[in-house]
Amino acid sequence: MRALVTGAAGFAGCHLARALLAAGHEVVGTLQPGHPTPAGPGGVRWVEMEITSSSSIAAALAEARPERVYHLAGQASVGESLRDPLATWEVNATGTLRLAEALGEGVRLLFVSSAEVYGVVPAGEQPIPESRRPHPTNPYAASKAAAEMAVLEAAHAHGTHAVIARSFNHTGPGQDARFALAAFARQLAAIRAGEAPPVLSVGNLQARRDYLDVRDVARAYLTLLDEGAPGGVYNVATGQAHSMAELVETMVELSGTGARVEVDPARVRPLDVPLLSGDPSALRALGWAPEIPLRRTLADLLAHEAARAGDGHAAAPEAA
Repeated sequence: MRALVTGAAGFAGCHLARALLAAGHEVVGTLQPGHPTPAGPGGVRWVEMEITSSSSIAAALAEARPERVYHLAGQASVGESLRDPLATWEVNATGTLRLAEALGEGVRLLFVSSAEVYGVVPAGEQPIPESRRPHPTNPYAASKAAAEMAVLEAAHAHGTHAVIARSFNHTGPGQDARFALAAFARQLAAIRAGEAPPVLSVGNLQARRDYLDVRDVARAYLTLLDEGAPGGVYNVATGQAHSMAELVETMVELSGTGARVEVDPARVRPLDVPLLSGDPSALRALGWAPEIPLRRTLADLLAHEAARAGDGHAAAPEAA
């Protein structure tokens, strides 16, 4: 099976490409024009594609000739969306529509959306089912909700098989330090290496999130395009939420740094959803279940950042 992964050079895209290769698929990854070819994952064939250009998308599809498309490329930061809403919409919403309209008959599409589309949901109504009406509260979430509608409309118009994945928070080795847990891991790596004082700067630690390991998320994407219903919308989640304070405490413990935790007002979002947890029943019914305990995920994330910082004492990953 020939699979095209948009955003294959990104965090989740890299892990998805590895999972597809391990399953015996031929993998083509997209790169923005002018960007260098990534060092890994090995075995991926790369093509240039600009998601905001219909001609570029058409050229990439003609070269790749995919049977399945996993669409992960996009502007993935809530903070960046607040700074530049129009660019976020152009990439996430309009770009996704351009891709969905360009796909030929018989090509299956998985669109990776976000749990952010649900907005603020009362704690008593969580974990959130897919049947809940989206109510986005930031430009990133709104652009993803619009992209979902674009994908489903295009699939209906052209009779193609499209599936929506509403992914909840995920982390793991290789995540960009723009995201909270990766940023904390990078700070702790610097502290451990003696390059920074033992103070961990954090944002809002009262928020509670449903975290998955990115490698379990990659397996979920394979399952969804194999087994998901046409037009189906599926939460990629565990159904359990953890406070950021709990996760930070675990990371400090695993790092062995004894770092003092301090709230930095600059790291606190102006609009932060207090609780976000998803009901994964529909995805589990397809045969998927998370395999990697959260403690192991955090240990792997810390070890990755320690190795990146050149710390020869990087901690080995722990099991739960």
